[in-house]
Amino acid sequence: MTRSRRLLRGAALVAAASLVIAACGDDDEESSSTEAPAGTEAPAGTEAPEGTEAPAGTEAPAGTDAPATGEPLQVALLVPGLANDGSFNQVAREGIEALAEQGLVEYELREEMADPAVSEPIVRQYAADGYDLIIGHGIELSEPILALAPEFPDVQFTVSGGPDIADKLLDNVDGWTYDFAQQGYLSGYVAAKVSESGTVGVVGGPELPFIAAAHAGFKAGVAAVDPSIEVVEVYTGSFDDVQRAVEATTGLVSQGADVVFCSGDGICNGVATAAQQGGILTVGVTGDAGGVAEEVNVASVELDMTPTFTEYVTGVSSGEFGGRFFVSGLANGGLVLTPVNPLEGVPDTLEAEVEELLAGLASGEITIEL
Repeated sequence: MTRSRRLLRGAALVAAASLVIAACGDDDEESSSTEAPAGTEAPAGTEAPEGTEAPAGTEAPAGTDAPATGEPLQVALLVPGLANDGSFNQVAREGIEALAEQGLVEYELREEMADPAVSEPIVRQYAADGYDLIIGHGIELSEPILALAPEFPDVQFTVSGGPDIADKLLDNVDGWTYDFAQQGYLSGYVAAKVSESGTVGVVGGPELPFIAAAHAGFKAGVAAVDPSIEVVEVYTGSFDDVQRAVEATTGLVSQGADVVFCSGDGICNGVATAAQQGGILTVGVTGDAGGVAEEVNVASVELDMTPTFTEYVTGVSSGEFGGRFFVSGLANGGLVLTPVNPLEGVPDTLEAEVEELLAGLASGEITIEL
């Protein structure tokens, strides 16, 4: 999923109007364990199981360099779903791969770690085996990591969650989230610019606070373009139930929506499929969705975990790790809008209009009012 990305580096936490919280996602397919490069071994005896405002936080210096050359850190990356999902889990895999290619880390990847009863013993084994850094990418991994971290003060851990996670961080635990309001706002702006029917739809997973934050941002983005556009909304109750997403999107099409925003994870494959069948466009579909995305998706706001993972590794190497809270957004390159797909019905001026909006949001000149 390599893409050209317009990265605006820096480290701003979210402006006062933004809502942020950590993403999560899971998948129901059978789990697998990916071996690390350069001989990194899996923890001994560990079986692959089955499957608002942002608080004040640590600013990442602009242009943060990679840590000094030395022995690569031994890193364990745990994700709640499958790392080829084209979405939340895959961007974590791509981020750690980027650091491995630079020789900064050797890593072990464990997938389908959404169940704390499954992930806790695996996290414990990695810590006992002396891994330098254990990354819990997903809100589902925060509880077991925060419970275990005090037992292993010489091992560094990361968690993700909402603003409350910032108050739970420890001397050996960093935290992370991203700006869902920015994600939703950009998506709403694009959808409103493309819509001809005056009705746009949004499909989400479980009705959780961070999903609601993205949807609120979407509605604000739509209203910024044309307050008269109607937004119809549905939650599937699942991050990865493709069939539910197909049914939800089909229902939105029947209500007159000619553009549908998918707020993330595996359900976007179902949104893309139903959009193709219904002859409408989408926003927010990540990955290729089985080849369908290029036919229906106008643009997506995607995560790039490389800046945040680089901060983690730099902190471990410099001895400055622990208690830091990072927010991925447009200004620090953690959120990236893909190039506009010039599909039929997409205005020729949209790319330039989006670039202007991106610059305004990143600089703080444009704020999101929810």
